[in-house]
Amino acid sequence: MKKTLLFGLSLTIVLSSASLFSSSEAQEPERPQKWDPNWEPPRTAWGHPDLQGNWSNATLTRFERRQGVDPVYTWEEVDRIEGREQTRVQRGFESSDPDRPPLQAGNVGAYNQIYFDRGDRVAVVNGEPRTSLITFPSDGRIPALSLEGQTRKQEYDDFRSQFGRYDHPELRPLAERCVVYYASSPTGVLGPPMTPTQGYNNNFTIIQNTDHVVIRSEMIHDIR
Repeated sequence: MKKTLLFGLSLTIVLSSASLFSSSEAQEPERPQKWDPNWEPPRTAWGHPDLQGNWSNATLTRFERRQGVDPVYTWEEVDRIEGREQTRVQRGFESSDPDRPPLQAGNVGAYNQIYFDRGDRVAVVNGEPRTSLITFPSDGRIPALSLEGQTRKQEYDDFRSQFGRYDHPELRPLAERCVVYYASSPTGVLGPPMTPTQGYNNNFTIIQNTDHVVIRSEMIHDIR
């Protein structure tokens, strides 16, 4: 069973279901409803909320909101976004022409479509299709660095500017070495917050006992 996990399990996103078609006419898709305050999560035999299973946080929703965009999409916008992604996926699965000419110099592409898992739905929070995963601050964007943070970043940038990016093994980026993957935020796929990779490997496995909860990410196979 595939579930959705966003922001360190603090919020379960309800995904809109696919459109249902009868033999006579197309029906309106069922839209997600607002959170039910009376909902009770399943519990383990020892009484804790049961989080075990396989989860995914793949989504078409951006981490940060674009400038000047409202916090909530209209359902018409949602249909366009999800339809555009479906079209892209279908196009990616089409057979390639074996007699096509070789690509010219430049971007030669990446993985085949089968390896990508960008999600196929916009994230819905309390019945609202959101334009960003960040819901606070209200502008949906990462706050600017403090003066101390700006100073520390400048000191780091000045130090690294002495070297090329790949001058020796210790300078190779951690993500390039598959030590950690940063996903949508600088904290990595296991966070906090736990953010989508925007490409693939967005799955998690959670196991728990009476004393511990273990979260294992598909990306880099990190465990928290």
